[in-house]
Amino acid sequence: MLTYGQQFEAEKIDPEQFEELKVKVGGDFALQYQGLSHEADVDLIDLKKNINLPTANLEIVSDLGPGVRLYMNTYLSSRHHNEAWVEGGYLQIDRLPFLPAADNIMEYLTIKAGVMMPNYGDAHYFRSNNASVFANPFVGNWIMDAYTTNPGMEFLFRKDGIIANVGVNNGRMNYGRGGDLGEDLVYSWKLGYDTDVNEDLRVRGTISGFHVGEGHSGATLWDGDRAGARYYNVMQLLDVDNPANNTADANFRSGRWSPGANQTEMNSYMANLFVKFHGLEVFGIYETMKGARGAVDQEFVQLAAQGIYRCGDFYGGIRWNKVEDKLNDSSVSRFNIGGGWFMLDYVLVKLEYVNQKYDGIAHGAINGGKFDGIVVEAAISF
Repeated sequence: MLTYGQQFEAEKIDPEQFEELKVKVGGDFALQYQGLSHEADVDLIDLKKNINLPTANLEIVSDLGPGVRLYMNTYLSSRHHNEAWVEGGYLQIDRLPFLPAADNIMEYLTIKAGVMMPNYGDAHYFRSNNASVFANPFVGNWIMDAYTTNPGMEFLFRKDGIIANVGVNNGRMNYGRGGDLGEDLVYSWKLGYDTDVNEDLRVRGTISGFHVGEGHSGATLWDGDRAGARYYNVMQLLDVDNPANNTADANFRSGRWSPGANQTEMNSYMANLFVKFHGLEVFGIYETMKGARGAVDQEFVQLAAQGIYRCGDFYGGIRWNKVEDKLNDSSVSRFNIGGGWFMLDYVLVKLEYVNQKYDGIAHGAINGGKFDGIVVEAAISF
């Protein structure tokens, strides 16, 4: 549960607790009331103040053996896909029961293998995953939202607060396309330190990298969330000739902004700092990428700062987030203020005010535009 504090990498599995095959079936449900308005020097969709599409996830967690656990997530309903489909699944391995000689090594090592988000940065631990929203203190995710599900493998070392992670994946959302997978891999890593200084103070700092070699067929990091963004239809141009372009899933990433997907070469880095003191939690992001999308060079920077104070079943906080396109002198900035109430351990209600502004030639017709207003979100996770 993420009810009363922020979690990062999953804890190591205690192999001594395994008795037999166990399967846990869980669910997530979320819906929002959206009261947003937007404006620009061009005709935009007339935003309605109403309830968004209810979303749902189905989660299956299976203990397969001592220290071996399967995670699988299915979207039952999402903004981009109304039908059910498997988002991803992977094994977490904290012991090799078929190789007892490796027990000493596995005391500090965790292996993950499957279809999953690479452990790049710490920002993805503060985001909503379709209907699973408890990890996110606000309603919307980050503007430059690093999230994808790629087939790959990672090795995580943890000892005395030291964190070291290396991973490899094929960089793709559409697995297995083409015959050159051996030459088409991308690599990620993370180094950090996470410690409880005392019972009141926790400090965590990490730096991560994500690397796409020259000539890749097109890697995905930021546009990999196929569930869709939370702020529906914001800054969406009105298409009089084709009403199908005015639907909520026609521009399912509305409110986000990033270098996009299909980088044929890229080096991206993210530095994060997390400090918890009593009920106060502070989190920061510095992210930078340089690369190419086909024949177009890219250079983006993301900055963010978030402060949350938790008191019993309630919390409140603020978030500031800005993304800059350095080569086109353009930016998007966002400010959130809001809070939440855990009515029960498994029931959460959030309220936030959001204000987002667009500046620069990269935004085309919506340059100088903005959206703002309130969003209420209710969620159940078990």
